[in-house]
Amino acid sequence: MNESVASPQTFDELRTIVKSEASILPVGNRTKQPLATDPQASVISLQEMKGILEYEPSEFTFTAYAGTTIREVNQALQQQQQYLPFDPMLVDAGATLGGSVGAGLSGPGRFRFGGLRDFILGVKFLSGDGEVINSGGKVVKNAAGFDIPKLLTGSMGRLGVMVEMTFKVFPMPSCSKTLSVACDSLQTAMQRMSVAAASPWDLDAIDYRPATQAIFLRVAGPEKVNRILVRKISDLWGADVTELPHGAAAWQSVTELTWSQESRPLAVKVPVHRSVMGPLVELASQRSGVDLHFSAAGATGWLLCESQDDVDQLDRVLLEKEVAGLVVRGAPTRPNIGSWPRTEISLAVKRAMDPSSKFPRLFHS
Repeated sequence: MNESVASPQTFDELRTIVKSEASILPVGNRTKQPLATDPQASVISLQEMKGILEYEPSEFTFTAYAGTTIREVNQALQQQQQYLPFDPMLVDAGATLGGSVGAGLSGPGRFRFGGLRDFILGVKFLSGDGEVINSGGKVVKNAAGFDIPKLLTGSMGRLGVMVEMTFKVFPMPSCSKTLSVACDSLQTAMQRMSVAAASPWDLDAIDYRPATQAIFLRVAGPEKVNRILVRKISDLWGADVTELPHGAAAWQSVTELTWSQESRPLAVKVPVHRSVMGPLVELASQRSGVDLHFSAAGATGWLLCESQDDVDQLDRVLLEKEVAGLVVRGAPTRPNIGSWPRTEISLAVKRAMDPSSKFPRLFHS
């Protein structure tokens, strides 16, 4: 990839670069590796185009430049006792709004509240020919037309250069508690996650880490309600339930991908269904360089890998199960592993959004 990186500071500078370059790869703070590749692409960093443009606490919305860090957003929201409840990933590492939307990453909170795509309301972006496109809105209401903000979520820089975005936010809960529930097998963990997910407890998050043989539950709300929920869970599963004194740190280790006892350079996200949980657990148990954590009641798998060989082995497992994997950290041979079907609709969307093929493709012939 071209090593030179353009870092425009104004919208006009960015637009000039987009219009003049033959191929473009937009990036943020590079807390995640570029998730689409093109050796000939000119890299454009949005990290200098940052700052909150509008924030209406009474409307529970804000608009900010794509290069704004999640940390800055969180600090502004916390002053008004508000937050992004999907648990944004890699905040301490310096993740930006644009990079987070492009990668489409959400943390444990997506179980209760939905993922990042459920909170983005509007986006301003540049097409390959430098045209300015505004889609969605700046208030929490239905907007006419195609929901392009959700289309751009997880687009990995392949459809346009995002410049500004608007999000809705929620009131911050007054407190939270984290419980660890011991599970002696994968079957027990799956059964208890199902019970927890279907319960009236309205849990904030449900995660599972096979190496510790425990699921992790988070309740968030008024202190009195939290105590009642903790008691109900303890009554159901007895001595297997332990309240963690430093629950916030445990969840932060998940969102920062630092929960492994070892420092693993490669991190892979895998969408999970029940048939793939067993093979992933088996892979992690057989390879000393692989650590595994399930989030969102088992809907998402995070694997921290030591080497490319570990990723290659994971690739084979995912291919067999026809599941896609995305390497979001490290320097892999390629970011997309496993089974990524080329659907006609995805190809049509790419042609419509990027007719001049200025942005990277997911697949290369």
